[in-house]
Amino acid sequence: MDNERWLFEKGCFLGCWNDDIVPQKKETPVESVSKLQDKDLNTLLSELEDIKQHIKDVKERQWQLAKLIEYHNHGFAQS
Repeated sequence: MDNERWLFEKGCFLGCWNDDIVPQKKETPVESVSKLQDKDLNTLLSELEDIKQHIKDVKERQWQLAKLIEYHNHGFAQS
């Protein structure tokens, strides 16, 4: 993802920059808690890592959208 960020900052768009992002259906933390299952520590740690990764992915998408808005407002729109 860092390489994509570098390319974006240099004004290069990846071939898939306008592809629709289709999120995969994942179980939300609330859904997983509502199952009323006893889980061992390793399972809970694994789920925690999944949640952390999801948060990281959302932050990266947010950054990309912010850069696109900045590009649109300051570069593309004034051409």
